[in-house]
Amino acid sequence: MIEVNREGRLVRRAASGDPEALHALYEEHSDTVFAVAYRLTDSSADAKDVLQNVFVQLPGALETFDQRSSLGTWLRVVATRSALQLIRARRRRREVPFEHDLSSRPPPILDTIALERALAALPDTLRTVVILKEIEGYSHKEIGEFLEIAPSASMVRLSRARASLRAALGET
Repeated sequence: MIEVNREGRLVRRAASGDPEALHALYEEHSDTVFAVAYRLTDSSADAKDVLQNVFVQLPGALETFDQRSSLGTWLRVVATRSALQLIRARRRRREVPFEHDLSSRPPPILDTIALERALAALPDTLRTVVILKEIEGYSHKEIGEFLEIAPSASMVRLSRARASLRAALGET
């Protein structure tokens, strides 16, 4: 974890395009950005694309970072938006992945294989809400803003997702 004063200096340097500062921020925050992207896209390749997009655009994006929250928190929001944008674009193009390389998959993030499979089986609209609410900890208001839906729609989707997960896991 980067000390707050050091992080502030790195942010200022990275905003001006300093490659060493960008590298230091990448080293500190890339795992978190990748994890958020992977959870949302369920694809290592897509998560890598999101990771690259976030850090390629970071110098310009840092101009909007007001330092009221930690950089890590802000980067999670940026990664979430980038991943959701990728998902929307993929839906519009109706892309079908050519292959799913399980060997490059990161260590399991979820508690059980059954839960991971049940989550993967959910429609994107439900899975995204579960991940943003239960794993990433966003409020229904924030989820609504990300997905451009009403907070109440986020609540409904979460309820439906939980019911589907309970059914898939054989719980009553």
